[in-house]
Amino acid sequence: MLFALSVALAYILTNIDGLFAFLALSSSGRQRAILPGFLVAHAVVIAGSLLLGAGANFLAPETLGYLGIVPIVLGLWELWKQRQTSALDRTSSRSANSLVGATAIFLALSTDTFVLLAAIFADSRQDMDHFALLGAFVAVAFLLFMGSTLSRGLSKNQGIGRFFERLSPFVMIAAGIYILLDTTTDIL
Repeated sequence: MLFALSVALAYILTNIDGLFAFLALSSSGRQRAILPGFLVAHAVVIAGSLLLGAGANFLAPETLGYLGIVPIVLGLWELWKQRQTSALDRTSSRSANSLVGATAIFLALSTDTFVLLAAIFADSRQDMDHFALLGAFVAVAFLLFMGSTLSRGLSKNQGIGRFFERLSPFVMIAAGIYILLDTTTDIL
């Protein structure tokens, strides 16, 4: 059980950036796309790292940083849309692919988690994999609870909501730059 808790803690710590992106995006009125996007992204991370756990030595962590292009492009797109639409049209002009965009953002922010979890599955005994899965699921539930609770509190204030709506493209761009820098948290 201690192993599951350590996996959960590692998972949470490698997803702090995703939690802040969750807050920025969901408190700006995108809760419908953010919640499922968050869940889909983390399901992909957990399933993918479980499947590739045996091949973790063959992953090229230095190339994972290029996933940072995704949030940068999405952030620039959001900035362009903000400039093109009026304040009244902004809430009604959400694109149908915002779920895809939210999922892509969370996937791009979870590359370090993917590599970490794949290495855990590769290095642990098979009888310990269910503890690693339990830890990952506990971490996702915790992150979802914290993100939803904090964004609900932030969204009650309309001024804060407008601030986060203007801030969210910059959060995406900053996250993308962080991923492109290929920091030491992105590799083991």
